[in-house]
Amino acid sequence: MSAATHEIQQVIAQYGSALDAHDLDALAAVHRDDAEWSFAVRDQVVMGPIRGRDAIIGFASTPSDGPPVQQRHLLTNTVITGGVDGTSRATALLTLIAVDGSAPVIVATGTATFTLNVADEVWRIATLRIAFDNPPLPH
Repeated sequence: MSAATHEIQQVIAQYGSALDAHDLDALAAVHRDDAEWSFAVRDQVVMGPIRGRDAIIGFASTPSDGPPVQQRHLLTNTVITGGVDGTSRATALLTLIAVDGSAPVIVATGTATFTLNVADEVWRIATLRIAFDNPPLPH
């Protein structure tokens, strides 16, 4: 495994961990200033693009409807390509789990596609598109 591949895997893990911990500073740190997020259900865009790190952090900090729940963003089967020109693409399977004090519930599954860029030897997320297999369940 190359050093770049390892660093990219760490960025993706830090992204998921930051979301789960509601650590907005850590979430901001893994994104470029001009990063974009978008969300789709079965390849039809339903939200986004959300443009800019500040807008992404604003979106991530907005509480969902209903009582607060603990979420777990499980990103697995990550495949990383590119990297020669300072840009890489990573695709991971996403399982989103919510725990509201009782039993964990799988809220959604899908594919997360990241474009990452390196600057000053630091990899950051440039774009993230999550394509859900199903509309996420309310939680």
